[in-house]
Amino acid sequence: MTLEGNIRLLLLFLPLLILSCNFTEKEKVGLPYYEINGSAQGTTFSIVYQDTLSRDFSSKIDSLLREIDNQLSTYDSSSFVSQFNKSNKNTYLIESNNLFVECFNRSKYFHKVTNGYFNAAIFPLVEYWGFYNNKELDVDSSFIIDSIIPLIQMDSITIVSDSKNNKYITKNNINSMLDFNAIAQGYSVDLVAAFLSSNGVVNYMVEIGGEVTAKGINSKGKTWRIGIERPVEGSSIGEHGFQNIISLDNKSLATSGNYRKFKNINGKKVSHTIDPLTGFSVDNNLLSVSVITDYAADADALATSFMVMGLDSSIKFINEYNDTTIKVYFIYDSLGDFKEWSSF
Repeated sequence: MTLEGNIRLLLLFLPLLILSCNFTEKEKVGLPYYEINGSAQGTTFSIVYQDTLSRDFSSKIDSLLREIDNQLSTYDSSSFVSQFNKSNKNTYLIESNNLFVECFNRSKYFHKVTNGYFNAAIFPLVEYWGFYNNKELDVDSSFIIDSIIPLIQMDSITIVSDSKNNKYITKNNINSMLDFNAIAQGYSVDLVAAFLSSNGVVNYMVEIGGEVTAKGINSKGKTWRIGIERPVEGSSIGEHGFQNIISLDNKSLATSGNYRKFKNINGKKVSHTIDPLTGFSVDNNLLSVSVITDYAADADALATSFMVMGLDSSIKFINEYNDTTIKVYFIYDSLGDFKEWSSF
């Protein structure tokens, strides 16, 4: 899911809208639960955890989220990825930006396994379609194919090391740009979850912009439950309730949707989901994709990829990839009716 492409998940037993940052004690079964709410990465987050030592992790989590933004956010003009994108050099020193390196390498992996449907170099294409700057657009197919597609070749961007083990990121074309919006929120969830686990927390839920990791039990002593919204076109968050409710037992979940964010260009509805292989908005019957797996970054990247692939190709991928740790739940349009397909 993504800073740009995710729909919002509704977390049962948690506030629907988060308006300010706070740290509160939750209803408890046994030891108390604590909740941290706030804003980060252009969206909101909600973290609930049980702690035997009654520790307030809000400041440390806030610092962690700020550092992620400092390295990965395309919305922050001073972030490392933004500086790389604006650079007129083909080679750029990475220095201590280890989170950038990890996210880049993970993006490279999913670019390979999805045969290019996941592409973290897609920034110039999304920018062209006006989803970052909301500009008016007269679509020029030849310009997309001849001028934009050559800029979004993920394989042309690499990380190299010199003899002193200094790391550099290189790009063949100085106008190529990276965009981690389809994996950064999931990756952030993983980092916060790892922080909690490293501090001995065993019962927690971490949600950032709809990407979720849940471990152990909630404050009611039950497995965490996540509501998947009904994908009604143009609806506001929570307006039409749940299409399904999924229990998360030591797993992560990400959902991408194609029904809420779109624009009209020359009288035609254009989805924000852009196919990096063709350069154009996807036109398939998938409305919502939810992926459950061990890591939120993986779920995030796959959910985005499946929205681009479409229903049939996504099902084929799941069957051929044959990874039992990955579960999917699709909602698609069938002659105006909502239909579902799941691997579990």
